[in-house]
Amino acid sequence: MCEGMKQSTQKVLTVILGVLSFPFFAAGIFNGREALVPEKQPELEAFLAAAAAAEIPEEYPYEAVKAQVILVRSRCYVKEERGESTETVIRELVQEGKNAGASREESARCEQAVKETEDVVLKCGGKVVEGPFFRTGNGMTRSGKDIFQNAGYPWLVNVESPWDIDSENYLSSISFSAEELIRTLDEKEEAISEKMFGEEERNEILSGNVGVEQVAEQIQITATDTAGYVTELTVGNLKIAGETFRELLGLPSSCFSVQTLDGKIRFLCQGLGHGAGLSQTGAAAMAEEGKSAVEILQYYFPMAAAERK
Repeated sequence: MCEGMKQSTQKVLTVILGVLSFPFFAAGIFNGREALVPEKQPELEAFLAAAAAAEIPEEYPYEAVKAQVILVRSRCYVKEERGESTETVIRELVQEGKNAGASREESARCEQAVKETEDVVLKCGGKVVEGPFFRTGNGMTRSGKDIFQNAGYPWLVNVESPWDIDSENYLSSISFSAEELIRTLDEKEEAISEKMFGEEERNEILSGNVGVEQVAEQIQITATDTAGYVTELTVGNLKIAGETFRELLGLPSSCFSVQTLDGKIRFLCQGLGHGAGLSQTGAAAMAEEGKSAVEILQYYFPMAAAERK
């Protein structure tokens, strides 16, 4: 999200927080301290439409919007169970949202979706669980074991998502000269390139004395998960996680290959996002095929169920 959009979203959220908090404080003034016990559910539900609208493009069909609302609600409950306040949870969700300033029509759709899915959450083994989502994958979603490297997320399994392959976000590339690569890495984490290449070689790269092929050869993918995403690679002398490297360079996803083209190092990426859980591209396609929100969630989370809390 660009800085201007982020500031706009934060201003809107501040107003919403103030409006929704007024009845709570007014109750304390007129009814005493005992009245200062907020009911969690109404407060949470009041924020869900804004949080969902911040995550879904306006062109998404309605059943996909409802599926998104259920996942956002589930995330809120999981965070609250960890001890976070509702206000903190929703503030984080809206600030993390990809799309600020939803239209009046989109806001109305999200509000209706909140009403129609009231109290519905994602559950596994009788417990509310968080269902991650991403924009577009490489045709196969990642399991909990793939992305978190442990078996503590049994509701996250590999699922085919063939609709993603036809998406405009399916294939993209980002290229860097050798010097640009060093500077980009160091912008995100100070002196990390020195850990990778050593001080002397780093300076040689920045001086243009090291060829791009020589630098590219030092970027070696050493492990991928069952869905094809890079889980580990070595860059020079440093071993690094695939998701960490993706964040350092701002790559669309950690499903990538490394090439040299036209004097630059090119990262050819498949998909947009982390690749675990629900594909928003796939959810939209399923909704257009006539599938309901519950059916969409059942497909992407076959070991879980959308149920009332």
